Amino acid sequence: MSDKIYQNPFRSLFGFKGALLVFLLCIGIFSCKKDLSEADSLQSRLGSGMVSYVQGSNMVALNGINYNFTPYYIGVPIRLKEAAKSGETITATVDPSLVAQYNQLYQEKNLSIPEGAFGVSYEGTFTVSSGSAQANDSLYVVLNDGSQLKDSTIYLVPVTLTTKSGSKLNYSLYFFKVLVTKGDLKAKMYGATVINGNTADRRASGALNLFYSTVPDSVKFRLTLNTVFSAHDVNIQAVQLTDDEVYAAIIKENYIGYPAPMPVPANTYNLTKDLVTVPARSLLSRDSLTLKFPDKANFPKSQWYVMGLKVITYTGSSYGVPPVANDSARVYIRFFVN
Repeated sequence: MSDKIYQNPFRSLFGFKGALLVFLLCIGIFSCKKDLSEADSLQSRLGSGMVSYVQGSNMVALNGINYNFTPYYIGVPIRLKEAAKSGETITATVDPSLVAQYNQLYQEKNLSIPEGAFGVSYEGTFTVSSGSAQANDSLYVVLNDGSQLKDSTIYLVPVTLTTKSGSKLNYSLYFFKVLVTKGDLKAKMYGATVINGNTADRRASGALNLFYSTVPDSVKFRLTLNTVFSAHDVNIQAVQLTDDEVYAAIIKENYIGYPAPMPVPANTYNLTKDLVTVPARSLLSRDSLTLKFPDKANFPKSQWYVMGLKVITYTGSSYGVPPVANDSARVYIRFFVN
């Protein structure tokens, strides 16, 4: 199952891949400036003109559903050679067969594109008002179904244009080079309440790490996604670690102390808020997990304590985000009660 979602321009791509896209944009613009003889040859075979643009799309998988986005593009104006004497309709379609011809003429190795993988903005229909020489909307390519495409791969997408009433187009053929990225939507710990100047850091394992010299009244935690998701608000849930998980963490993270660290007694704290929401088109949760210590006065003194939380998949919604597959989905909290 695959949902089509189209985004506004200039939204974020997958983290570091966004920087890669900008780099490819620069390369793509220069690479499209073939010498005149090559351009003439292509025009003679493929129609009345061509231009080329670079953009980016991504596919995000969540709970078995693929969501397709086009977060980075430049809307291309469609122009007629002369102003339309009456209203004109222009139809734009993706033509996968032209990829092979482009490769032959330009000696490139662009991959073939499956039918239906890409589409055209505004469902391929553009109108020109009477007396105008430019379409009311701009042209760009949208990702319809990235399931058969390769991750982090540039695809050449040819788009052909025709007019309903026979008006002459400035360009009847456009080529878009589209960087496609793919990945699963995941969640992890982001940050925690600052108390007495203490801030969270990251262990080598990726886990968020906190140390408090006194037991606070409460601690709040924000969570984050690994990429922007524009289809819908999503939910992230967390639970406290079991004593066995805490003992394993003490060993793994080499938490030492005297007396030896032990799990925080279960009856001394409450996870009063275990579910947060990340708004669509955002990375950070708008609210926080909340951990309270109503019985902190009864902690035995002169003792090291360790506890923790971990992200789990919220099953109360199809938009519940699973954790990343590493310790970045965890937070460990240490106390020394003196």
